Amino acid sequence: MLNRRTLRIKVMQTIFALHTAREAEYNIALAKVKDKFLPDLNSMEEQDKEQLSKDRKTAEACFKNAFHNGMDNLDPDVTPEVVVAVSNCLTEYENQVTDIKRSYKKRLISETKGIFDQYLLLLALISEIKRIFESSLKSDKKSNFISNKIVEGLNNSSEFEKLIIKKNLTWQNEQSNIRTWVKEIIKKDESFLKYESLTGPTFEQDLNIILYIYKSLVFKNETIKAYFESSDLGWSENSSVLKSMVLKTFKSMEEEENEPVLMELSKNWADDLLFLENIFDFSVNNEEEYKEIVAEKSKNWEIDRVALTDKIILEMALAEMINFNSIPIKVTINEYIELSKLYSTPKSKQFINGLLDVLSEELKKEGKIKKSGRGLLDNK
Repeated sequence: MLNRRTLRIKVMQTIFALHTAREAEYNIALAKVKDKFLPDLNSMEEQDKEQLSKDRKTAEACFKNAFHNGMDNLDPDVTPEVVVAVSNCLTEYENQVTDIKRSYKKRLISETKGIFDQYLLLLALISEIKRIFESSLKSDKKSNFISNKIVEGLNNSSEFEKLIIKKNLTWQNEQSNIRTWVKEIIKKDESFLKYESLTGPTFEQDLNIILYIYKSLVFKNETIKAYFESSDLGWSENSSVLKSMVLKTFKSMEEEENEPVLMELSKNWADDLLFLENIFDFSVNNEEEYKEIVAEKSKNWEIDRVALTDKIILEMALAEMINFNSIPIKVTINEYIELSKLYSTPKSKQFINGLLDVLSEELKKEGKIKKSGRGLLDNK
């Protein structure tokens, strides 16, 4: 089941990707404004190449200046041609960035919702493993796995079947991979072979081998992990959530007659979705304001030399402290310290901890942070 830490991680990764995309768009815009003053190879008229070269350098400098300080700060002696070129390219850049923000937010939400589909697909994997395993057996060969009561219970679940059909989830295109997993990993596994050698395994033994296959093979075997990591960039973050959901589903079949209880993506998806969207919006839309706050309070640090991940973590933490009145400051600080441990430099923990402590006290005094209620211990 999703928790708020996972959501924070997803937002952080999305904002990092947004920064990368934005930098690429900046370089494209800068190249375009310079290209406006390249010689026209198709022109029949004589061109002043020396002047074009000067205009190209001027346009580059003016674009950088306008990007950071606005069009009003351009030198009044700059030619109208350069001003128009800079203005057009800057407007195009801003429009592109607006589209990218919208696109990245949409993808963030889509990929987070998609964790539930991954969960269903992982549940369906055991049935596909069983089918391929069965097809590889000789006709006179008996197998405990083929008659495993847990797999049968899952296959008999009408709710699970409806969801799989509705979402059109299938392993059809991965038959080759699954055959390799069955042949090279599952069939050669000692615990699986021991289970197969049992005479009339109990319901508990049936459950234990399914739990084992997922815990020790699907989520742990390097070959299978490599497949999931290559097909899903968020696998390293999603896998712990998915593993928990899958194992809880099978454990819910306490008796042979029970159908599995399908897990929910979160206890309150509406609230979690709102948190996801808001933390992204507040962090991205108020980036300049938060950057100034950080720069003002970190005078002993050169803000341009602070790691990008640390900048994003600090801005997200500020967005959360200022805009989420029900989340205690200490919870926010602790959460973003944990993110720095996982995703930033070795010295980041100390830097972020100290700076957020100072920022939170200053912003409380200025009335920018106002907390109400008992707070949400939102990571349980």
